[in-house]
Amino acid sequence: MSAPSPEIQRLPNGLLWLARPVPGALATVRVVYRCGGRDDPTGRSGLSHLTLRLIAGASRYLEPGQFNRLIASAGGRGVIEIDEDYAALQTRVPAHQLERLLWAEAERMSNPRIDADTLASARLQLRQAVQAPQLNPYARLDLAVERHGYLTHPYQRGALGDPEQLRDLEVDAVRMFHAANFRCDRALVIVTGAFDEGAVARWMLHYFGSIRPPMLVGAARELPATSTASVSGASGPSVAVSASGPSAAAASGSSTAANAGSAPASGPSSPTVSPSASPIVPSAPLVAQPAELRESRRPQSQTLKLSLSQAPLPAAALVWQVPRADDASTPVWQLAQALLGLGRSGRLTDTLVDEKALAHQLGLRLLQHREAGLLVAQALAAHGQTASPVAQALQQEVLRLADEPITDEELDKAKAMLRRETQSLEWTAERWARALGEAWAVRGDVNAAAKDAAIRAKLTAAEVQQLWRKHIVQAPVLTLLADIGTAAGVAA
Repeated sequence: MSAPSPEIQRLPNGLLWLARPVPGALATVRVVYRCGGRDDPTGRSGLSHLTLRLIAGASRYLEPGQFNRLIASAGGRGVIEIDEDYAALQTRVPAHQLERLLWAEAERMSNPRIDADTLASARLQLRQAVQAPQLNPYARLDLAVERHGYLTHPYQRGALGDPEQLRDLEVDAVRMFHAANFRCDRALVIVTGAFDEGAVARWMLHYFGSIRPPMLVGAARELPATSTASVSGASGPSVAVSASGPSAAAASGSSTAANAGSAPASGPSSPTVSPSASPIVPSAPLVAQPAELRESRRPQSQTLKLSLSQAPLPAAALVWQVPRADDASTPVWQLAQALLGLGRSGRLTDTLVDEKALAHQLGLRLLQHREAGLLVAQALAAHGQTASPVAQALQQEVLRLADEPITDEELDKAKAMLRRETQSLEWTAERWARALGEAWAVRGDVNAAAKDAAIRAKLTAAEVQQLWRKHIVQAPVLTLLADIGTAAGVAA
């Protein structure tokens, strides 16, 4: 992402949008809402995820599944993504289908069908999405990283949610949450790919400009919470679920489907909020999360033991708290991560896999969200090893970065690898859309990556080591030991 991104435009209704041309024959539209897992009310983990699936499911002019069929018949594909900080719908189509896609996205934004039938379907989809990561034999370790890595922040719940906390949720409450959190003036529409910029500007105004933020009826109060105290989440910062539909042969149907299929010519020229989608005040009130939530600091190091009954090899993870994504130190953290864990040439792989043969594979993840972050060093033990010695060796190698000299060659190589990762000439329209959307939702700046790169180019080894001594060497660490068939609990 070496070139500056285009400036964000604002429609009269508050909706933000930007367009970035990318060579090729495809176009991508990404709709990002600044509402994610951290915004779920207490006791309703997964409500943002559920609402996103309702938006993606059906609307006034699109029957359930029809959007997916239209996209598939055009040769496109789509995904929905739920993150701790945002929710997103992204669709790729051949460039000549872009206007139709923009109409359909405006229709989904303005007129989602939220009723008993669509709510039941969305609940089932959410439950399936929550179950999918559990097929991974190391899912329990991934979940423990979030649940215990964060101490008090809602990030510890993850983004997917807990189906049991949504089982008794009523339609009116979901409409209320949608009206408060998935408004057009809390969204960014990103268009990337091959298109005429003047045409895109006209289409954005035509199809999205008349959408009005839904009005809440009565006073906003607190959404009723369940008595369930447990929460569950997803491993990793976000989860993408395929939304591609069947072949074009499945697109035939009612006259309503035909009208939507011929959009934008015969579709509504000015999407508005339909009466069926208007929120009704539930018997109990709705309260959004505070504008900003602060994470507690870990008071001391801690070790937790987990049992992985289905995993083929033991594993270990070390978790440190790191600053939020928009912190000024973020480029330094990125360079340190590259020195230790980016590619096969990182220090961790060189030592623990190639030299000492303690680990089968390992990784170093920098998970920075809008309000807090984690650094996670995770290793899969080699055959014959247990989790504890792997964790000890992993920690020793991570801490070594603070004092062992970093050569100019090593530093230049890490910077070069980061540059290659963000080389805009190799990016597709889909990758551009995803990166710009995440930068806006998490960093508050679509140009954040380019600014990071400019800062990294000037960083010295001394600056990396100074940060490491302050935030890693002197900071408490959470150690997760995941052996096969051992008892779980707090290690002595």
